[in-house]
Amino acid sequence: MEVKEEMPGSEAEEVGDILKVVSEQVPAMIKGIVGSIFSGEAGKNMGAAVANFYKELKASGMPDEAALKMTQDYAKTFADLGKLIREAASQRGGFQIPKKAAEEEKTAEEE
Repeated sequence: MEVKEEMPGSEAEEVGDILKVVSEQVPAMIKGIVGSIFSGEAGKNMGAAVANFYKELKASGMPDEAALKMTQDYAKTFADLGKLIREAASQRGGFQIPKKAAEEEKTAEEE
């Protein structure tokens, strides 16, 4: 015979309130994060980071070919992270990249 303990009313209400807040606020937070990652400003910042990475490699005496390869790998990290976040967001409720950012990303991938 199984005995189940019931949660007192106030505890059940508290848990319900917490779950309600989480269900309302977490999706908005995720959407905000995804939007900020795929914004034009984020793309500009990533481009500056990649350019600075290359510049620093060259300044340290890295040969052209090695600096270019390392910079391409570094830039690919941003692209891979973006794809991972986009896939995770789409599986968790259909979040979409803002249209302008999606167009900018597509243009950047074609280059």
